[in-house]
Order: sequence, then structure tokens, then C-alpha cells
Amino acid sequence: MGRFGSAEALAWLATHGAHADSVELKTLLVPPAGAAAEALTGRHGPTWSVRQTYLLDTAALDLLRAGVEIRLRRRARGRFDLAVSARRRGSDRERAVPKGARVEYDVVPEGVWQDIEVRRDIDAALAAAVIAGSAKARDLLSATQCAWACGGGAEAVDDARLSELEVHGPLVVRRVKVTAAALGLPRVDLEHFRFPSGRELVELSTRCCPRDVPATAAGFEQLLEERAVVVAPEYCTKTAVWREEVSSRRGGAARGDR
Repeated sequence: MGRFGSAEALAWLATHGAHADSVELKTLLVPPAGAAAEALTGRHGPTWSVRQTYLLDTAALDLLRAGVEIRLRRRARGRFDLAVSARRRGSDRERAVPKGARVEYDVVPEGVWQDIEVRRDIDAALAAAVIAGSAKARDLLSATQCAWACGGGAEAVDDARLSELEVHGPLVVRRVKVTAAALGLPRVDLEHFRFPSGRELVELSTRCCPRDVPATAAGFEQLLEERAVVVAPEYCTKTAVWREEVSSRRGGAARGDR
């Protein structure tokens, strides 16, 4: 074991992360997603579930730069939800979080983060109107979500920026479940993310409660070894890809105006 940190680091997380709702361990795999899915599930052509996610941010990505991400997700059967997440380093001192927020530690090969999320269900008609551009994205946010978007990150965001939110996307997400209960992993998900530009990420993840982190990390390592999948040499967050996507699109638009 070692891909997800030392035994001492995982033990620290198991102790100091006791306040969290869950811990998610995840790593990127080398595409194609289909080959990874067959290796992990042992099935030819496994069935994927599909959903779409939109990033809500200003044209200049003011919220992402502050450490906040707003995601509008189209789920199964036409349902929508909206999440406002603030990401902090795993070792950062605990600060007050909104009532009802979900706290999760993300553990990846390069580090540990706290992800503090305020989520709520969204009326499907309003969500569709925002995606179509006939309603303002700010109208999707509750008062608590507005406050968290402006104050939850590493930098404060002016409330006026929320009136400038644009819809970026969709990010198309395909998911297939992987069975690994024999390794002590009740649920493992393989997800294939396709961004508007066509760029792809293939991510394998599993969740557990904080006290089970050392055992879960060992089982996750074993799964990666036994199923013979190729782990990507570096971990890249979806947030980082969104920055590149939006920045390149803005650059292309500016060149087209000349």
C-alpha cells in the first residue's frame, strides 16, 4: 500500500476526520473507459447509467478561483439538484459550516481535501429554463447556498457576481458499478466524464466512513492490482479541466471577434 499516502497519514485522517460524513478515495485510470469497465466488472459491454452536469460560474470563473464550485445536475427521470461546494486542504483548521451541509474528505494520490457541500433539489422546469437561457442561474440558489457561494471559499466573492452566473457544459457523466465486496468495498463506481471539448477523464472511486479509511485504502489498492487496470500517472481534478475548458473557449471567442 502507498498510492494513497502513508499508513500514518491514513491513520491521521481516520482520527481527525471523525466529524466528516464520509471519505471518498479516487484515482484516474487511463482511457478507454470501455476497456476499464470490462476489466473491473468482468462483463462484456456493461450497462452505464448516464447523467449531465453543468457548471455555474461567471465568464471569468470568479467562484472556481475562490475555491467554490456550483453544479447543476440532471439526474434520472428528469430530476435536478444543485450543489454548492467549497474545497479546502485536508489539514486546514475546521471552520463553521452551514446547517445541513455535507462534509466529505477526498483522498487522491496527490493529497487530501475537505469538500463541504450544500445541496438541494431543484424544480425541473426552472432548471430547464436556466439551461436554455430564459431564466437567471442565480434563481436556482437558496439563501444558504448564496451565502456559502460567497463566503465558503478561500476568498470572499462579491454577491453581485452571482447575478453574472453563466451555464457551462454539459459535462456528460457515465457510471457503472463495480462489485468488490470480497475486498471490503461495499460500493465502487467507475465514472467516465466527457467535457464539451471532447476531453475525457476516467475515474474509479469508493466511499467509506472515516474510521474505515486504512482498511478501505488497502482494499482499493488490491482492487487496482487484481483487475489489471492502468492507473493514470497524474491525478487531474475536474475543476482544473473546467478552468482549461472555459479559458480556451473564451480565448477562441476573443480571436474570432478580431
